[in-house]
Amino acid sequence: MNFYREIKRFNEKYTWNLLDNKISSESNQAGILEGIENINTPTRLFLIPYSSFYLNASDARKTTGEFKGGLDIKYGISDAFTLDAILIPDFGQTRFDEVQLNLSAFEQQFNENRAFFTEGTDLFNKGGLLYTRRIGQTRSFSIADNETAIDVPSSIKLINAVKISGRTRGGLGIGVMNAVSENTSVVVKNNDTGSTRLQTISPLTNYNIFVLDQRFNKNSSVAIVNTNVTRNGDFRDANVSALVWDLKTKKNTFQAQGDLEYSHINDVKDKDGFKSFVEFNKTSGKIRFGAGGVIYDQDFDNNDLGINFQTGYYNFYSNVSYRILNPTKNFNSFRVNLNTYTVYHTETGLLRNGNFNTNFNFNDKKNHYYEAGINIDPFETHEFDPRISINGYNVNPNKYGGWFYISTNYNYKFALDFGPSYTKYNQQGRHVYDITIAPRYRFSDRLLMVYNFYGFKYDNDNGYATSIDTDANSATPNDVIFGKRNVVSYSNTLSARYSFNSTMNVNILVRHYWSYSQNKKYLLLQSDGSLVDYNNTVPNQNQDFSTWNLDLTYSWWFAPGSEISILYRNSSNYFNDVIRKDFDNNVKNLLNDNLLSHVFSVSIKYYIDYNSLKNSKISKTFTKPKERIRF
Repeated sequence: MNFYREIKRFNEKYTWNLLDNKISSESNQAGILEGIENINTPTRLFLIPYSSFYLNASDARKTTGEFKGGLDIKYGISDAFTLDAILIPDFGQTRFDEVQLNLSAFEQQFNENRAFFTEGTDLFNKGGLLYTRRIGQTRSFSIADNETAIDVPSSIKLINAVKISGRTRGGLGIGVMNAVSENTSVVVKNNDTGSTRLQTISPLTNYNIFVLDQRFNKNSSVAIVNTNVTRNGDFRDANVSALVWDLKTKKNTFQAQGDLEYSHINDVKDKDGFKSFVEFNKTSGKIRFGAGGVIYDQDFDNNDLGINFQTGYYNFYSNVSYRILNPTKNFNSFRVNLNTYTVYHTETGLLRNGNFNTNFNFNDKKNHYYEAGINIDPFETHEFDPRISINGYNVNPNKYGGWFYISTNYNYKFALDFGPSYTKYNQQGRHVYDITIAPRYRFSDRLLMVYNFYGFKYDNDNGYATSIDTDANSATPNDVIFGKRNVVSYSNTLSARYSFNSTMNVNILVRHYWSYSQNKKYLLLQSDGSLVDYNNTVPNQNQDFSTWNLDLTYSWWFAPGSEISILYRNSSNYFNDVIRKDFDNNVKNLLNDNLLSHVFSVSIKYYIDYNSLKNSKISKTFTKPKERIRF
């Protein structure tokens, strides 16, 4: 074990057992605690019952109230293994997702904010097969062009979730996580006849991940991982297995790691696929380096309980870095890196990506952090897009760019994060600008406020717009249309926290996001990936999306592990194909009562320690008294 202490005003960390900064790994540098013997472990059973009330209101539907209740259980199976379970989970007060305008063929990836799926899950992340946002996610479904789905839920309710994890004295880590989501249907309305029908969008579903991770030689490990998603009835099932290894020398100077992964999908048409990577690194000293490669089979698919955007490629990458190991006259830390990677399409051998970048970062003597770098993509690349076809692509020109970032010391009352970047394509008028500005101010030990602005502007992007059937013949390919477009995004986030004392605080989080894509003209994709002007009529493919979120939360930890939480939330979003470049009106439209939805909720959870309950006066009241001995 090890103990850490961080002194924020000096930006320093201290450890009980020495950590050698010449070595990248920390876990094998922990200390050994000896001399503790003959300790009877008490029963480790903790119950956390909770009850919540939600009041939902919007202009479009009647105000409704809803009560929820459930129970969290934590049980120490042994000294090494712990069971966590939630019965009838309630995630209604979880932080909102930062949704963006998505112009790509792939979904937006969100952070996991549900505590059950973030606490004690390191073991389950072996091999990178687990993306817990899949659990309870509303899957896409198909309806006819003349139909409308009514009240589609943003998530599928979980019935329960359980995880068991721990590590034996022999170094074997064992982890099992299982969750079950309920059968969910929506009403689908026929716009022509007015008739309705029920459509199942998610059947009763079981999600499972199982991990065996054996450590040896103090700092090496080999793991077997399996994820399984089973859906009731004739719906798609999925199974993914992996062998993962991380081998280090006893002195932690070199590392070899990699994996072999295999996926099997049971659907209308079954498919099997594989993925593998191998990497070698020097992990100690001032100069470190590494190299590796990855291969993805076209049919590899781990997206039922994991996340992966593209398959059918192989790549090679390498890196070398230099760092100082101790503070100098000018720097508390300093590091410079050089990285390269190339990606090739498996079927055609075409270059999908090729990049060389160098960057450096350092902390000065006042603990301000600086970073800068240069990116160079020196070759034409081929961007594959499943919306075109399995092997469909368009050609992008070479490009280069750079970035700069500074983050001043957070120990000062006022601090600032600032980071601009620029990318120039070898094509007239095509470039990308973005900038982050995030000032923060600590008014007192009780009040902190942070504002974050992010701006993005992409001039003359060539992006997929739509496909058009010009001859009404399904046997011939459609015309694939790209748009020469300008893409602009603005994101404003304000967060503040006020602490009344160590157990009571108020938080506010406000986000306004606006992005639009405006097509200046349309282009026809050729078979060789080039683009030419398209002179036929194309339906409007402009996109204007904005969203507003506000969370105001009061929390009071009125007893150890016990909390009362009150949340007021309002949110809205707006999408149109008509772009109005008026920031003030955009905000006003989002705050219109016609779009805003409101949620007010109160949640109470109470932490019960079985040992405290057993020894309480209440427990003794119900304990059968011993039989009296009469003389």
